[in-house]
Amino acid sequence: MFKKPHIWGFLLRKSMQNSFLIIVILLIFQIGISSSSWEGSRDETVSLLKEYIDINTSNPPGDVRKAVWWIGKLLDKHSIDYQTFTVEEDPMRMHLLAEIKGYNNNLKPLLLLNHMDVVPADKQAWSVDPFKASVVDSVIYGRGSLDMKGMGIMQLMTLIQLKKEGWKPERTVKVLCVADEEVLGEYGAKWMIENHWDLLDPEWVWDEGGIGSKDSFPGVEVFAVAVAQKKSLWVDVIVKSISGHGSRPFDGHSNQVLANALSKIVSWKTPIDINVATNEMFKRVGFKIKGLNGFILRNINNPLLKYFFGSKVAKSSVSVNAMLRNTVSLTIMDSGYKVNVIPEIAKASLDIRLLPSQDSEEFINQLKVVINDSRVQIVPKRVPEQGYISSWESTFFSILSEEINHLYRQSVVTPFMSPGGTDSQYFQSKGVDCYGIIPVLVHEADIQTIHGINERISIQNLMNGYRIVYNTVKRVCGSNK
Repeated sequence: MFKKPHIWGFLLRKSMQNSFLIIVILLIFQIGISSSSWEGSRDETVSLLKEYIDINTSNPPGDVRKAVWWIGKLLDKHSIDYQTFTVEEDPMRMHLLAEIKGYNNNLKPLLLLNHMDVVPADKQAWSVDPFKASVVDSVIYGRGSLDMKGMGIMQLMTLIQLKKEGWKPERTVKVLCVADEEVLGEYGAKWMIENHWDLLDPEWVWDEGGIGSKDSFPGVEVFAVAVAQKKSLWVDVIVKSISGHGSRPFDGHSNQVLANALSKIVSWKTPIDINVATNEMFKRVGFKIKGLNGFILRNINNPLLKYFFGSKVAKSSVSVNAMLRNTVSLTIMDSGYKVNVIPEIAKASLDIRLLPSQDSEEFINQLKVVINDSRVQIVPKRVPEQGYISSWESTFFSILSEEINHLYRQSVVTPFMSPGGTDSQYFQSKGVDCYGIIPVLVHEADIQTIHGINERISIQNLMNGYRIVYNTVKRVCGSNK
């Protein structure tokens, strides 16, 4: 009478063991398919980025029409819904908005934002043709590879892969490819927001602005996600005087006065000011570093530590220095028209980047005090409007951080303030939380190639970035019904 239950128990245990074995086999099979899928998409991803780089979208002139047509053809191939938009004031400026629609209309979409235009490049200064993608030692060279055609391909490949899977998200995901970012976005993201906000209105925006760096902080890999950005204040410095013959120099001519003023400006060390986003970044990095240096970073906003160690921290890298203070860059000088003529007008242009809390008018007054010369005029050309800081306690930031740490387990993911301006500013002015990061891990030297010479991205970084985008989008927007 006791054998029957024993047999049933044996069969039940055996059944459970077999079921477990089947599940394990299925999981192994799925992992193999997944791994194979990623490996198989490598050639396609690299090929698409190369094709994209080969489309010269330098701004100026900023003609992105071929890029829009190329992206549209790619989306047509995979039956992904999209719309294109042409700016009437300048038809060379076009935009493309693609989407995979979610089934929950109560959730605002996740918007993946990228710009198609790139800055110009001097072919003579590059080791390769900047507008003909080259692969050297598994590294892709070309203008836009990092800023930001590489990111655009990561986003587009994510949509393509999810479409292939028949993915039905709860939250809509949209990809917006815009023109004009490299010349402030007047006919780019700003134009789209002003004319088609009803098609956008996102919960979160994933843009550029930050990056993963191996050596911005010595000994620590840091993925800096931009939740704020410095405000762009562009001014002209102008001096007007009388002209004269180059053989008879006189005191107070325009070039002399301007040169003295510029010398004072470039020598000016603006004070260190640590905002909440930068302070949070230093805390997170400080916990990773530990020791005395870690203690200093965690408590850098302490007035005493800031006084004694602030300048030392700022000198650790160009990027860190730009996060800690208002900066002034002399970018253009324009004076004279003949070597033996002292000109009557001398002009220079300054690219000023202000901390989010800094008032632009107040800063111009400080600049006048530094120059201390009434003959010098300061003429604002672009005045910033907002200093919004996105929350780093959102669902999106949390999931993105987890996905980065899944691939880069020793890295620190932290919010930070971007020294440069991006299209996020236009969405932040609408109260939208924006997060800026190209999810790759590079050296400071690679970061310097953005807008510089021999811009590049490794194939490994391209694929890792694609994987992070894919996994983050899938989790943020929800799985199939």
